[in-house]
Amino acid sequence: MKIIGLIAAVFAAILIAMPAQAADMANTLYVFASGIAAHGHTIALAAVAGVPIADQITAFEQKRAALVATNEGIMTKAAEAGSTLDADQEEAFDDNQKDIEAIDKHLVRLRAMEKSSASRAQAVTGKNGVDGTQSRSGPTIIIKGDADEKFEGQNFTRLVIAKTLARIEGVGFALEVARKRWADRNPTLVQVVRAAVAGGGSDSGEWGAELVTADGRYTGDFIDYLYARTLFDNLPLREVPANVTIKGQDGTATAYWVGQSKSIPVSKPDFFNVNLTPLKVAALAVVSKELLRDSTPAAEMLVRDALVEASAQKVDGTFFSAAAAVPGVSPAGILNGVTAIPSAGNDVDGLITDIKALYAPFITANNASGLQYATTESLAKSIGLMQNALGQDAFPGITASGGTLKGDPISGGGNVGAGDLILMKPSDIYKIGDRGVEVSMSTEAAIEMADNPAGASDTPTANASVVSMFQTESVALKVVRPLNFAKRRASAVAYVGDADYGTPVTP
Repeated sequence: MKIIGLIAAVFAAILIAMPAQAADMANTLYVFASGIAAHGHTIALAAVAGVPIADQITAFEQKRAALVATNEGIMTKAAEAGSTLDADQEEAFDDNQKDIEAIDKHLVRLRAMEKSSASRAQAVTGKNGVDGTQSRSGPTIIIKGDADEKFEGQNFTRLVIAKTLARIEGVGFALEVARKRWADRNPTLVQVVRAAVAGGGSDSGEWGAELVTADGRYTGDFIDYLYARTLFDNLPLREVPANVTIKGQDGTATAYWVGQSKSIPVSKPDFFNVNLTPLKVAALAVVSKELLRDSTPAAEMLVRDALVEASAQKVDGTFFSAAAAVPGVSPAGILNGVTAIPSAGNDVDGLITDIKALYAPFITANNASGLQYATTESLAKSIGLMQNALGQDAFPGITASGGTLKGDPISGGGNVGAGDLILMKPSDIYKIGDRGVEVSMSTEAAIEMADNPAGASDTPTANASVVSMFQTESVALKVVRPLNFAKRRASAVAYVGDADYGTPVTP
């Protein structure tokens, strides 16, 4: 029996029993999630603050009677057919029976509370229904049914693990693993896993692409963690719809004062069009089956990081590069077509000269607001350590992850080109809006273990670095993220390409 269905049924029964108190109940309702483990099965029972215990008992008794009647119907149907229960009937009957046993135990608690409440009744005080409720029973306490994640994206990672194990070992094995590992602390997750693994087929090839649609509440946590690992996703780029042509303006149009009856001069700004079609960033991570079977949070974190790191490296690596666009495959890096500014030196004066050179094109284009720096983590740290002639920090507050440089934010990332100090206007760079993430897996694929694979289905090429997932008892996890970006104008980016700030000058 699903948790939400049980809560809804009990609450509905209470409303039917006490319609006159429905308005007050709207102000005082809370859910007391009581996890009751029975053979690895967990359900949640509902109680309502401000409703007499006797009415709660009645509601649970009515729910129990409904469950008993359902099970009687299942057995009657089987008896009429002269057969035993099939798999679906067995599961429904067993689930109902576990809910009945859980309700029986909870009814014992409620009756004990009813008996003890009678001996400690006290006068009701307060100016409204909420105050009155708290004067009788104390402050309302809400107990969460599911424990918080130990790390971001943990529950999504568990979904990936469960789906993968269902493909490797079978659906029944995956459900048993989910119950044993997570039922006590994450009953909702177990219910989601049950629905998710049942949707996967047993055919060979890619399997599990529907993972991200299994349950959005867990996908969001994983995507948040993925985005936090990239500078690209932390920049305030301008989001635009996919497959829509947008007129870009390169330069500033000129306005004029015009006399009465005089012709209006025509200004001709330079325009270029931007049309972003969805491209795909696909990253492969290979993990062992032993790691997937390991139930520790550390093992789950390794699986999550394997999914995230490869994707994050490729996104930032392409975005902050000078690579040219490959039609239908990848976008051009934001440094493409931009001439690097040679560094004026590695000391404080050299850095200040470089900063002035970076700002110059933006100032000339009257486009110097909302700018942001990006550089490597080591270069950001070096800038933060630089001191002036008096031994004071020349650029205080800058760490490896970033800070503020001359009034504009600076971010440090592990996938920015070595020696690059980039100044950009994020709002002049378009990107396709958030389109989620897709995860697939395979245990039979042969993977070319290289960061520059030469394999292609249209022009097959022999390669000695191909590794069989079947032969090595491994699983290939593929993360695909639809993505694209493009500069709105040529002056959106400027950069120094050979920076080496803070390095001692050799005499």
